[in-house]
Amino acid sequence: MSTINVTNLKGRGGSSPTLPDGAVVTGVITSTTFDGSLKTTGTPTLGVGVTINASGVAISGVCTAGILSATTLYGDGSNLTGVGESIAPWYYNPDVNDTLVPVNTGIGITFNKIIEAGSGTATLKIVNAGAAGTTIQSWGISSFTQPTVDSISLGSLVSDLVINQTYQLDIPEGFLVDSNETSYAGTAYTFSSEGALNKLFVWGRGIYGQTFQHDEPSLSSPVQVPSPVAWKAGWGKGDKDDSYVGAAIKTDGTLWMAGDGLKGQLGQNDIIRRSSPTQVPGTTWSTISLSNNVSIATKTDGTLWSWGYGTSVGQLGLNNMISYSSPVQIPGTTWNMTATSASETIALKTDGTLWAWGSGTGGRLAQNNQVHYSSPTQIPGTTWSKVAISNNGCYATKTDGTLWAWGDNEKGQLGQNSTVKYSSPVQLPGTTWALLDGRYRGGMATKTDGTLWIWGSNSYGDVGKNDVTSGYSSPVQVPGTTWGTSNRSHIWGGMHECRAIKTDGTLWAWGKNDRGQLGQNNRTHYSSPVQVGSNTDWDQVGGFANAASYAIQKDATP
Repeated sequence: MSTINVTNLKGRGGSSPTLPDGAVVTGVITSTTFDGSLKTTGTPTLGVGVTINASGVAISGVCTAGILSATTLYGDGSNLTGVGESIAPWYYNPDVNDTLVPVNTGIGITFNKIIEAGSGTATLKIVNAGAAGTTIQSWGISSFTQPTVDSISLGSLVSDLVINQTYQLDIPEGFLVDSNETSYAGTAYTFSSEGALNKLFVWGRGIYGQTFQHDEPSLSSPVQVPSPVAWKAGWGKGDKDDSYVGAAIKTDGTLWMAGDGLKGQLGQNDIIRRSSPTQVPGTTWSTISLSNNVSIATKTDGTLWSWGYGTSVGQLGLNNMISYSSPVQIPGTTWNMTATSASETIALKTDGTLWAWGSGTGGRLAQNNQVHYSSPTQIPGTTWSKVAISNNGCYATKTDGTLWAWGDNEKGQLGQNSTVKYSSPVQLPGTTWALLDGRYRGGMATKTDGTLWIWGSNSYGDVGKNDVTSGYSSPVQVPGTTWGTSNRSHIWGGMHECRAIKTDGTLWAWGKNDRGQLGQNNRTHYSSPVQVGSNTDWDQVGGFANAASYAIQKDATP
């Protein structure tokens, strides 16, 4: 038989005939089932919407019956069943071979079908000379989340990526499966990191140049601080009283300070005021906390350094009553986080222990007494997580999500529904506390559900409840459920004002505004949160205590 040209091919009585081997068929073939092979030089169609050609089967509709075998399938396959497709990645985050990955990136993959947890461990490695090298972080099968049914997001990075380093992500076979327990074959891909192009903005009171603006103005709207190197962070975590010092750290590890240096608190080995940012010696600075007279900073090697005024109660933690105008190391190499005031400091170590020194008046050092200590003294416990300080009061969270306070309490700043002083930590209600910060005679904190809570003084609507009262001695909620919970600098409390970042990257402020510290281009006080500008890429917010504010935009264009 050579060629049969038909529009429809049917057997006697309407049955489907069996063609002999070698039959060449053109046209449209209607069949209930299709078995055997089909050789074609044209493009005949089989059934409804199925086109067969020399390259395989192009799916443009629905095949309603029978068994279809093909080497290659084309189309979206939305109506196919029983097809042995594999689990394959569609999108990578970061992209494969990307060279512009931010140092604080997220890592995840979107797949071509619904996926479930399998078994094994995903690893992130540093690539050395083109080959996978040291593993820097691992994720077990329980360590990822699924934003959607066909995607995964691995857990947060323990530490930021190293700038200009190449990484390899390995996900082993079987780490993911589909609903039929079909295994994902696994993947390995590389990407490289670059530093985030963070921009630093300042506004508010600049009487001594603490806003880095040279001419010492007061600014009522955010103004950028120029720098050829991206800013990592700016901290002013002091006691919220008369502090006129500003400090910020760049991604290259350099520390810059400006403002009132008459107590040596600018770290320049002198007692001079500076209205322009001046570098403190060193290139491995990690964090800094400030008061008007004291500067406390950590380095990336875990060492802790202090400088400034120390002649009254040993507030520099150096076991003496001496002032220093250059950084001096406090013993130890496992320091992690600090908060300081003009009279006392609390500091956290990487082992979860908490330490305090300086003035013990009002029980501020949590030693169950009112004794001054000029060297770090441990506060009981080994599961402390975060620390903050206010005017004569201290706060800390534990790894179990509980929140604790101690010290003076004349404005109810300890959140105990009283004005009783406590010289040992007392717990605030709740077990889901996330971020916290101190403010003038009060505190503020977010919970893991995205709610924001404030307590203490409220002279200018500081609490954000659209009222002006003497204060609240228990935490009250600020409206909203999308306040940030992932970055320690998503909230900040000042002298009589507060700032906070939401999960959508917007920045909000409220309270006293006599120096333009709320960034509204006016001097009007606000007792409810108002948005600062219209940007949606804010990553950190803070201030230099007395009416000066700063914020950092994440990954902003230079």
